[in-house]
Amino acid sequence: MPATKPKAAAAAVRRNHRMRVLVGVRTLNEAGFYLTHGADEVYCGLPEIPNHGVRAENYASEAELRATIDLAGKLKKQVFLVANDVFPADVFPKAAAKVAELVRYGASGVIIRDMALLEYFRRRGLKTYFTLSTLGLCFNREALRFFKERGVSRIVLPQHLTPAEAAPMFDGKLGMDIEVFCLPLFYEVNINSLCSLSCPCSQEAVTDPRLQRAYTCLSALKRSDDGGFYTMPMPDSASLLNYFYDFYRLGAQCMKVARGPNGDEVRELFYKSLLLTRLLEKGVSREAFVHEGRKIVSSSQNYGKRYIVKRD
Repeated sequence: MPATKPKAAAAAVRRNHRMRVLVGVRTLNEAGFYLTHGADEVYCGLPEIPNHGVRAENYASEAELRATIDLAGKLKKQVFLVANDVFPADVFPKAAAKVAELVRYGASGVIIRDMALLEYFRRRGLKTYFTLSTLGLCFNREALRFFKERGVSRIVLPQHLTPAEAAPMFDGKLGMDIEVFCLPLFYEVNINSLCSLSCPCSQEAVTDPRLQRAYTCLSALKRSDDGGFYTMPMPDSASLLNYFYDFYRLGAQCMKVARGPNGDEVRELFYKSLLLTRLLEKGVSREAFVHEGRKIVSSSQNYGKRYIVKRD
């Protein structure tokens, strides 16, 4: 797949900037590790606050999450609360109140999906830094403007957008921060809030009903020809490295490492993502980045199925 080149004029003015590094965490120990080893921000959730994650990806206790907020404050770094799901009516008031309570305690901001939640907070005068999740379906510049006007400060760019498609969204006049996943290491070819296919992160069909209910993007489609499961084709590593290079040159302000239930896997993804990000910040050529990036991406990752739960 050929590299997609955004407009040179837009890219040229944003070379060699520093991207903030954001990592998903599940414990105070994990947060402390990442915040003292190169991360600028962490994000985390609680099971009682609806978010796009299985229970094992959330903190076990609110006390530990509050301790993480305290630690980040001492280190002058950021903690974002995950609330990126549609809140069911029966839990909405209590869950929204808990989000507001943690913001008042010191959380740096909230990652959301549901505009009803954003409007709820606006009416109650809760002011914080709102990030729109990839699940918010912001696919173009006009959608980005819509969310900006309603109080969103950052969007997480949907992974299926190519740099050429997303380039108009990198408009400095709008004043919106844009966050991207480290695509060579974490990429979903489908619109992840709507996907009903097997997980492209592992290329394995997931048939466990519990996981299918937790992640619609993990539901498997059975093939009629041989009874197997269909998995969407992935771009090759060179294409994804080119995408990441282009998003950096467009001016992406933040690089995100996804949270997961396997602590060892997330740690390795963090180190690899950090290496790729620092290469970009050195100003290496596209060719050098792809050459070195392939070596980083191709090194071993032997953790089995992605959704094995492992806590340190």
